[in-house]
Amino acid sequence: MCPLYPVHLVLLYGSLVVCVWAAGLGTLVNAATNVLTLKLRLQLDNLSISTLDLQEGEEKQVTFYVDDLPPHVLGDIIIQDENVDHLDHLKISPNKIPLESTFREEAYDSGNSSVKGSFNVTGKFLGFTKIKLVLSDGNDEELLISEPVNVKVQRGQRVLDKIFIHVVIAMVIVAYINMGCALDLKVIKETLRRPVAPAIGLFSQYLFMPLISYAIGYGLFYDSPEMWLGLFLTGCSPGGGGSNMWTYLLGGSLDLSVTMTFISTVGAFAALPLWVYALARTIFQGGHFSKLPYKNIAFLVVGLLLPLSIGLLIKWRSQRVAVVLKRLLKPVSIIFIIFIMTFGIYANFYIFAFFDWRVALAGMLLPWLGFIFGAVASLLCRRNLEESIAISIETGVQNTGLSIGILKVALKDYAPLGDITMVIPIAVATMTPIPLTIAYIIKRIQDCRKRHRKLELKCPYDDEDDIKNDMPLSASTSCTPLHKDANDNSKIVLA
Repeated sequence: MCPLYPVHLVLLYGSLVVCVWAAGLGTLVNAATNVLTLKLRLQLDNLSISTLDLQEGEEKQVTFYVDDLPPHVLGDIIIQDENVDHLDHLKISPNKIPLESTFREEAYDSGNSSVKGSFNVTGKFLGFTKIKLVLSDGNDEELLISEPVNVKVQRGQRVLDKIFIHVVIAMVIVAYINMGCALDLKVIKETLRRPVAPAIGLFSQYLFMPLISYAIGYGLFYDSPEMWLGLFLTGCSPGGGGSNMWTYLLGGSLDLSVTMTFISTVGAFAALPLWVYALARTIFQGGHFSKLPYKNIAFLVVGLLLPLSIGLLIKWRSQRVAVVLKRLLKPVSIIFIIFIMTFGIYANFYIFAFFDWRVALAGMLLPWLGFIFGAVASLLCRRNLEESIAISIETGVQNTGLSIGILKVALKDYAPLGDITMVIPIAVATMTPIPLTIAYIIKRIQDCRKRHRKLELKCPYDDEDDIKNDMPLSASTSCTPLHKDANDNSKIVLA
């Protein structure tokens, strides 16, 4: 036993030294990091709150209580906005309150006191942030810090949004009436009688697009499930109304495009809930996926059929008016697309604060891969160029408005997360027209060259024309239809 005694002493003294050193180190760490010791309570309208909920532009007066404050402490209480996205979500006034101007309630049993004060907070930009109170010694040196309180700033209702929505609805109605005047019911009936092309479009729309959106989201937003969900729901949405206009502008089959839009929109009643129930909960488990906006889908169907029927009725009653409206379809479509790409981006410009490289890449990959897959699938099935253009565009252009509506319903308990996640469908809508615009510019250049070549063939011009112009008109020098007649009847004409 004796030989082990020094070992025991060494272990005992060593343990004491370690404990003392650890306690001293812990004290130094606490002093260096300002341990959160302020006990903070917030009240709004005389009700205690754990989370502050605001709307953009809304101002509220918040009452705060700081408990167990040591007596005779002097300095300032500073209210700080603590966020991780570096966006200016709140306006706090005042953000510094001297302790002398607060109301103290002495607690005689402990010797400490409770401090009461108030400040105004205004929501500036949607998102999540936190508020914390810092006790300063008056020289901006932090003494004590409170636990942060969560703050949610939700998007407010803006007049600009309402104007944009109503103008878009009006322009879509006008465009679809013009499309009705350009449709050929015989072609639509033939397409439905042999629905090979619509079947290719439906396969591309509701099999490839949901799967590729799920895969892209897994690769880019695995650590951000709300963004992944936004991309997946966008991929599950039916074709958008803009697909018909782009198909017409790029020389595709408008009859097939409108037929596919109708079929995909009706098919959304079955395909959309099927994909949502199958995969959405693997992305975001807490979402409300039982109440899908079937009413919005029904409105899309009615909003498609009603103006088209009006256009077909005009065509049946007056061919002359129908021809005029058909000629107006191209300028109406161009105006609509320019409006969406300019005023639409301006109206939703706030959402670009959440843009990063992953959002931009997802916005490009989803529609562009849709264009490629639709074109390849249609060409492999030996469809003609007009049908291939329609299938390609119908696959890549998504109804982002419907996906936004689903996001708001699914994430309503996590507001304003639904408004923030709108960045994904808006990114898709922003990136979709880029390759289509390039294709349209190339098509216009080619059309201009073809017209120029035709003019050159009809009226060739060279140095010999100057000589012929100086010669008297005869059967051999005429460049008019008279030339042929003169050759055939030269003796009669020259007699």
